[in-house]
Amino acid sequence: MDAFAAAPVATSTQPAGQLFVVQCEPDPFTRERLNVGVFAVDASGRRKARMIDQAGRLECLYGSAAGNVVLLAKAAGEAALACVQPPSPQLRFDGPKPYFNCSLDEAVDRAFAELVTVALPQRDAPQASKLTDELATEAVTSQIKLLLGLNMDLLANTPQVVLNTDRGPWTVSMPLQPLHGVGTIRSADYTPATLKTHLMDSMLDLECAARYRHKRSAGLFLLRPQGLDRKGQAAVDDVVDSVLHRAQRNLHFDQADTASHLARLIREWGDAQTAG
Repeated sequence: MDAFAAAPVATSTQPAGQLFVVQCEPDPFTRERLNVGVFAVDASGRRKARMIDQAGRLECLYGSAAGNVVLLAKAAGEAALACVQPPSPQLRFDGPKPYFNCSLDEAVDRAFAELVTVALPQRDAPQASKLTDELATEAVTSQIKLLLGLNMDLLANTPQVVLNTDRGPWTVSMPLQPLHGVGTIRSADYTPATLKTHLMDSMLDLECAARYRHKRSAGLFLLRPQGLDRKGQAAVDDVVDSVLHRAQRNLHFDQADTASHLARLIREWGDAQTAG
């Protein structure tokens, strides 16, 4: 407990403090250990702990028992701050390991982000205002209806399309079905990794639908969320560039940050696919 109790006073050649990883064995039979938090003690003896506080992806592994892991993590954090041993045999403090050239807060936050991979990322927390693919499609198609009035040839009566592929039936969602094209609408209000997956899946579905429905154009339309900062805009741009570099030749792509603007772009594309 000596190392756990206090870190030495820092000098130019000594660490700024000591870092501990909190590990948990959710299932005593499998003895699998998960990192559920971290805590550190700086050179002055000040302490800080950070533990998981949501079940998040643990639910995929342990179902309803994931809540118990969160409770154990909370108890471990309280023990760490009180300078006592873990309160359960399912918990252990792994360490100490020195950290250098950063504050106590920075050391804890950095270690938590790097080592506690079961934590639910803040950006993935539920957001009431998130613009999902479904909401984006609904918003844009509503604007298209206002633009076109009774002329509804651009919008599909049944967006779900069953394609008779060489490998058997395959169902895709194509809300845009002009005479010579197929198209879909996506939202950019996702993490870069999720957005890339959505766009790649859409691109494959469009290519498949165009091939088996004998359409000359496939349209992919992206509704970007308003209010993104420069970093967020750049992240969306990077994903779009990565996807479009591998797009098929007949792919038409447009994007906008309002449903009304994107609806006008879609109407222009649809007019071109209806003529001729």
